[in-house]
Amino acid sequence: MKKLMEKLRSYLIISLGTALTAAAFGLIVLPQNFAAGGITGLSVLISRVLPLPVPVLVFVINAGLFLLGWACVGRDFAFKTLLVSLLFPMLLELFQRMALLAELGTDPLLSSLLAGGMLGFGTGLVLLGNGSCGGFDILGVVLNKKLGVPVSVVMFLCDSTVILAQALSGGVLKAVYGVLVILVSSFTLNRVLTNGKEEGQMLIFSQKFEEIRGILLEDQDVGLTFLNGETGYLRRPIKVIVTVMPHSKIENVKKAVYAIDPTAFLLLNSTRYVGGKGYTISR
Repeated sequence: MKKLMEKLRSYLIISLGTALTAAAFGLIVLPQNFAAGGITGLSVLISRVLPLPVPVLVFVINAGLFLLGWACVGRDFAFKTLLVSLLFPMLLELFQRMALLAELGTDPLLSSLLAGGMLGFGTGLVLLGNGSCGGFDILGVVLNKKLGVPVSVVMFLCDSTVILAQALSGGVLKAVYGVLVILVSSFTLNRVLTNGKEEGQMLIFSQKFEEIRGILLEDQDVGLTFLNGETGYLRRPIKVIVTVMPHSKIENVKKAVYAIDPTAFLLLNSTRYVGGKGYTISR
């Protein structure tokens, strides 16, 4: 029963994500003629030559890629894309018949920002539901398996070609708004997949590591790990402190470390996911 509920939940999340992506294209991107990447953008180009609706072309191309993925990669991968491949064209047709966001046509900048947010959030939900958005990523997986070409390279080349072709045939300004949609979508997608959270990872190089350890644990309530290191110039052994903390604590930790050792060497990075004891598991 539990497995069935989890499966239904994943299908619900994938369906909601697909609806958001279809709404982004059907309510904003296509009505305002923004350049679109992926299979939708390719379908827009083909529709200028063949008198077929965009949703029909999306379905036909996705169906072909679905069969290609099934034949070359396997049914497990193919079934992950089946729901999206069937649901997206139907919802796209439905949203294209609506005029819910027609007023946004007077503000293309706001439209592109909203469309990017919807597209990124929807794609994130599909991925969180262990689904696949289909399209060019199927072709990428196939070429990766058969020829060893990285999936990201295949998708980048395909999307870039589609966007460029639309820019040459439909105007540069619309292509710029299309690129903005993709950029906002990518940013939103990353935030969705990381639940909007980021932590700071700090590496501390100091001979006074024991004093710093005490301050971090007792005063700052920050966990840490020691790594064995060696200085490059004098070849002396050193303990490197690795610690992860919320961004709100970073400035206080820096001040505390420099108060103990003004010559300490610090490296700070943003970390998009932290899990385990002390974070997702209680200490």
